[in-house]
This record gives sequence, structure tokens and C-alpha cells, in this order.
Amino acid sequence: MKKLLSIILSLTLVFAMSATAFAAGPADKFNSSNPELQAVLEKIDPQYIEDYNALTFEQKDIKLRELSQTYTTPGTVLSEADSAFILLNRYEKEKMPQPMAGSSSKWYDVYKTQYKVKVNLYGTMRQDIAFIAGSSRFGGTATLSVQSGSVKRVDLEIFHSAYGLIGTSAPFVGVLYNGSVSMTKSGNNATTKMDKEKDYGSILPVYTTMYSSATVNTSTGDEFTITSDTWTSFH
Repeated sequence: MKKLLSIILSLTLVFAMSATAFAAGPADKFNSSNPELQAVLEKIDPQYIEDYNALTFEQKDIKLRELSQTYTTPGTVLSEADSAFILLNRYEKEKMPQPMAGSSSKWYDVYKTQYKVKVNLYGTMRQDIAFIAGSSRFGGTATLSVQSGSVKRVDLEIFHSAYGLIGTSAPFVGVLYNGSVSMTKSGNNATTKMDKEKDYGSILPVYTTMYSSATVNTSTGDEFTITSDTWTSFH
């Protein structure tokens, strides 16, 4: 039975990322403050490091959302390539300034115009992750404001994923939790609001990701989605 390794120190990440790729460097140049993470980083295939360094910030953000939608079942082990991506992204965040906190939040504010409908999605994502093991919580607020045009239905959702290290012989990552809070409101409403939270049991997560999304069904029957940037935190 594969065993989850521990990372005792819980840190919250607040950072400003540039659009340029992060240079992880060769395997022997990693310098993680956590010995367990350092051990698995040194086992990553150099090709995966090269592939990661070639990605822009936007591509990494899209990849994080894709992973949260692909690996949905707790206990699922990510592929070697996807595990490498998560570990390298986690290491990248470790090297940026961050405050220490047991709970954290992040504001988002995005706009989109499609099918002659202009909308603004904004709110605050929140999480409170257990330091070692126990009950963790995530959720937040989401408001979809229709600036122009008309809609028939709005679906709001805040997604949360938690990952942990699996074993020591290879750099693999497993899903500890994958879920969301959501609501749906029908009608041509100028504003749709949600404020929800959810608890779940967690055991020593290494990394968490969150993002907010709204699916808009227009009065003409067309549909589009607006999504915030992905918020990533290491623990």
C-alpha cells in the first residue's frame, strides 16, 4: 500500500506571476526547503522539466484546470508526466514570496463578451487547509453581473483540488480531494450571487488549486463559460 508522505509546514501563496516560463533547472539544481519534495524532484525525468519550462503562465493555468477535471476521484494516482507537472509547479511557487497562514483567500475579477452578452465574474475564493490531518474547508463568493445583453440561466461554481505525494521510489502525485460548490439561477437576472463552503477530510496535502467559473446560457440559446485564473497554494 502506497503511503502519503507528510509536509508539516502549511504555507499560503500570494504572488504575482509573469507570463514567462519558469526555469526549473536540471534535477541536481533543485533546492526545495522540504526534504521530501526535494527527494522526488530529483527523480523527475529531465524531459518533463524541459517540457514544463517551455510553457507560458497561461498554458500552466489551463493545464492545472485540465488536471482538476481529468483526475476527479480521490486516491487516483496521476500519470508520471502529470505528476511531474504538479511537482514542478509546486516547486515554482515555493520560490516566490508568500506569507504564512492557516487559512487564506483570493479575490478575482474577470470580464468576457460573447454572443452579444457582456458579463463580469467576481468574488473571493477561500480555503482553510488542515496543517497535518483533519477537516479542511473551501468555498467562497461568486457574483455574475450581466453588463449588456440578456440571459436565461447562470451556473456558478468554485472548484477545489488537493494533491499529495505518493511513495518515494518515483515522483508520483495522488488526488486527495476534488470537488466544488455550485448553484444555478434561471431567468434574465442582472446579477446572480453565490456564497457557499464545503468541508472535507484531508491528510497532509502538498498542493491545492482553486478557480471560479460561470456558465452563461443566453436568451438566444447560446452558451459560454467565463473562468477566473487558477489560484494555487502549497502546504
